[in-house]
Amino acid sequence: MQKKIILFFILFLNIVYASAQQESKASVSYNGLYIAKTGSVPAANLEIFTYLRFYADGTVYLQAVSSNDAAAVSKWFARDKKYSQKGTYIIEGNNITIRLNNDGTADVRLEGKVQTNYKGTITQTNQLCLTRNDEKEENCFAFTKTE
Repeated sequence: MQKKIILFFILFLNIVYASAQQESKASVSYNGLYIAKTGSVPAANLEIFTYLRFYADGTVYLQAVSSNDAAAVSKWFARDKKYSQKGTYIIEGNNITIRLNNDGTADVRLEGKVQTNYKGTITQTNQLCLTRNDEKEENCFAFTKTE
């Protein structure tokens, strides 16, 4: 009888541990935009902000603009609206890999084919700290919930 109680207790602890691991698995948010200041144009006194929008089906969209107003950008930036690059993302633990390109967009005629890859981590505060292509500088994208 005592062995059964011990086995039951061990099984219970394993279930609780597995459940806790599932809950702590990192993910991205789908009800808003991730934004980071990624550059500037000093001659024009402009700052450049890069936005990322994620969807549960594994797709992600990118747009870089001079606006730091996520609510305004979210009105026109989405899967079925305007964007400059689209692609996919994979999350493994707290690590995220994003692969984007401008195939099928109006921008490809202006810029030529562009491919952008990001690698990084999802923090406990829901930030994405990413390095683009082979660059060394990391940008942390903060999440902003939008309508």
